[in-house]
Amino acid sequence: MSAHRQPRAACPGDASPGMRGRARSRQAAAEAGFTMVELLVVIAIVAILAAMLLPSLSRAKDSARSSQCLDQMRQIMVAARCYVDDNADFFPRSQHSAFANGQLPWERALAPALGVSEAAWTNLLTGVYHCPADSQLGHLSYGMNNYFELGPQDSYPENPQTFCKLSQIARPASTIFFTEVLTAADHVMPEDWTTLADAQAVVASTRHLGKSNYSFVDSHVGLLSLLSTYNPPQLDLWDPSLAQ
Repeated sequence: MSAHRQPRAACPGDASPGMRGRARSRQAAAEAGFTMVELLVVIAIVAILAAMLLPSLSRAKDSARSSQCLDQMRQIMVAARCYVDDNADFFPRSQHSAFANGQLPWERALAPALGVSEAAWTNLLTGVYHCPADSQLGHLSYGMNNYFELGPQDSYPENPQTFCKLSQIARPASTIFFTEVLTAADHVMPEDWTTLADAQAVVASTRHLGKSNYSFVDSHVGLLSLLSTYNPPQLDLWDPSLAQ
């Protein structure tokens, strides 16, 4: 006759099946997850990658803004050449002389050629007249070289010749017509400049990665350093008589 087997008394180290299952789940979760050191390493790698990518993204954004600005200046210069064709070879004027001569300043006179009525020209201040990299909203980002509107009454002893007509420009591919500006004025006055600092005070010469955009009389545009356009007395692409 077999002896009756008594049930074994529970030991303190024993665990129920449910408890053993939960323990295995916690162990598996610990093995599958990240440790604090691993998390810190991942965070450090992400930070390094971000530091490497952000300058490239910033340059790409600046480059896109510069390209849009360049295209806008090209449109404005083409409109100015259309104005010349329609006005007996005369260039448009800026506020420097337009009102005194009973004419519209260029920003208003060119508006129809840019798809906006003269009366609604201010709509262009949020469009083609405003550089996307210009943080000052509500005003022109571009100014006209006022050499092209100076008349005999304007005194600048270095060069008394006037350049009000396209036919008077000997080197249109080398002579700047529009520039990016720092001020709210629609023109710059390079006939008054004597040093590079004079030009830097009004030209937005570093708006695009240390350079800025310029349009020339022949309608081409370019991203240039200010020093490559004005370095007296050796270089002056603003004075039509000196541009080479």
